[in-house]
Amino acid sequence: METETDLTRVAVAPVSRRGWLQGAGAVLGAALASPAVAQGVVGRKAVLVLGAGMAGLTAALSLLRRGHDVTIIEYQNRIGGRLLSVPLGDGMFTEAGGGHFRSNMPYVLAYVRRFSLPLLSLNDGLPRYMIEGRTGEAANPASWPWPLSREERNVSVSTMLNQYLYRAGLDSDTVLDSRWPDEGSLDRLGNVTLGDLIRGVGASEVFCKLLDAHGGTFTSGSLALGAIPDLAYHFGDQNLFRIQGGNSRLPLALAAAIGRDRFVLDAPVARIDQSGPAVRVTTRDGREFTGDAVISTIPFSVMEDVEVLPHWSPRKRRMIAEMEWDRTVKIIAKTRTPSWLTRNVHGWPMAGGDRPWERVIDITGNEPGGHGSVFFYLNGSNADAVLALPKEQRAPSIVAQFRQDMPDLFDEVLSTDSFAWSEQPWIKGSFGGPALGGAWMVQEWQKPEGRIHFAGDFTTLKTGWVEGAIESGLRAARQIDPQARPEGNPRIRQEI
Repeated sequence: METETDLTRVAVAPVSRRGWLQGAGAVLGAALASPAVAQGVVGRKAVLVLGAGMAGLTAALSLLRRGHDVTIIEYQNRIGGRLLSVPLGDGMFTEAGGGHFRSNMPYVLAYVRRFSLPLLSLNDGLPRYMIEGRTGEAANPASWPWPLSREERNVSVSTMLNQYLYRAGLDSDTVLDSRWPDEGSLDRLGNVTLGDLIRGVGASEVFCKLLDAHGGTFTSGSLALGAIPDLAYHFGDQNLFRIQGGNSRLPLALAAAIGRDRFVLDAPVARIDQSGPAVRVTTRDGREFTGDAVISTIPFSVMEDVEVLPHWSPRKRRMIAEMEWDRTVKIIAKTRTPSWLTRNVHGWPMAGGDRPWERVIDITGNEPGGHGSVFFYLNGSNADAVLALPKEQRAPSIVAQFRQDMPDLFDEVLSTDSFAWSEQPWIKGSFGGPALGGAWMVQEWQKPEGRIHFAGDFTTLKTGWVEGAIESGLRAARQIDPQARPEGNPRIRQEI
């Protein structure tokens, strides 16, 4: 029997000031649940952090450890930004936001270890593809029915993509270095799509369609500069994990270490005024906060709702206006069992194609409960088509289409729901990044505007990834205090 859960209610349920950290003590224990304490530093500053997602929390905690005075002002009435975990019952959780991490993310690993968060292991993608009405199994590339080139046969999408990246002078390790891209890469990749890049070194049209089936319909048409780091995470490492009890336990752990008295929730920012001796931030309800510096993680998709004095410089104004934002919709389903495993398909993704359901992500892994947990990842025109439907019809329509196309992969569907990031007023989108010709933004978002510093995963080429959010938070914090440090002991090749 299929039922509809109430994900929207879970996502926006109000949180009292006393209850906002409910459960965090169990995550951390008494020692970590108390606020961070540090000796004062010369030049101690009052810093206003706008946004309580992973970027803002990372910046705030690193500055607090150094003895600075930090206040976090958050639009929503909850902590975590786009890490949003939702209970499915039977001890299971799904993710409306960031769904997994990988072992090629040293900052994420360091923070998870620092706060002793328990992990669940997931399977990497071994999908079934459906393209132009024909299907093929990733587990059996020799049987693929599409007219691939000779060298594209009998190998995985991942292997062939890495071959094409190598021919283009790239690899899935270097592009994850926080110092990448250099000037030459910005010039070379800033006005070319990923599809055009790999076609230029031998990729066939059919391979590009397979790549879109695996990574999402937007993949080959995306700016190469932004798409390549994203694919490097997916195709450069096969070790996936989630946090047991939900990925939102990670931002809650940071928030508990910071201390609840430093948070102002349910406080959309209306104005940032740095025309005087102190920076003044005013919320929509009239409250005013002053500081020596601001770290803004406000998504550029909603920055037009904020009055800024003095006005943004021309390049900042152009960056804010021209950054592109995806319209991602997740359709969530809980099944009686993860029956797809018996068909030798699984993971991230377990199915993908040119159908309206686009991609199916299996995040069950070794989560307890015995049920299956998946979500459909819809973008672009697929997302628009679903958003045109009444809320109650969105999930059932997508699940029904998928079951018609691949009837052997799902057994009984126990519950479904949908979540649309474009309908969240504090962001109005999902993944932000430069459009074609927008490589100049990479250097622009790293530059402060007066006493306003920028952070957020969208101010990196790791948009949508927690690793990018942490990197950006540390970058902004170090612009204020060069000695700001991450939590734990991240094993990285370089310093930001």
